[in-house]
Amino acid sequence: MSQRLQLMLIFTLSMLFWINVATAQDPERIKTITISADSTYTKVVQALQENGYYIAQLDRSSGFIQTSVSLKSKSIFGRDGDKRIFNFLVVPLPDRRSKIILNIFLFERLQAGSGNSGNYYYDDKGLVQDDKIYQQIWDKILPLIQ
Repeated sequence: MSQRLQLMLIFTLSMLFWINVATAQDPERIKTITISADSTYTKVVQALQENGYYIAQLDRSSGFIQTSVSLKSKSIFGRDGDKRIFNFLVVPLPDRRSKIILNIFLFERLQAGSGNSGNYYYDDKGLVQDDKIYQQIWDKILPLIQ
C-alpha cells in the first residue's frame, strides 16, 4: 500500500471512530410524570415490591430508593450471580409533577481462589450504559405508577 493510501485509511477510520463516539447516547435515565413527588415515591416503592425487588434503603425526605436484584440466568445483560443495584431519586417539580432519576450499577460475581473453593466476591463495574436494561425497569414500574 502506498503511504498516501495508508494515511487516507487511517484518517477515515479515525473519523468513523469519533463519529461513533459523538453519536453514542446516554441511556434514558430520567422520567418526568404528572404525579406529586410524595405519591410518586410511594408508588415506585410499591411497584418495586410487587416486582420482587429487594428494597435495600429508603429515605422519603430525600426521595431516595435503593433496590437490588441478583441475576439468575446467563444472558447478554449479565451472568448468573451478578448483581444490579438500582438507585432511584424522586424529585418534586412545580405543578404537582415529579422527576424520577434512575442509576443502575453492575457488580460482577467472580470466584476467588483456585478450583472449587466456593469463595466469591463482587467486582464493581460501575454505571450501566445499556438502554435496554434501563428500559426493562421502566417497562415494569411506569405502568404501575401512572
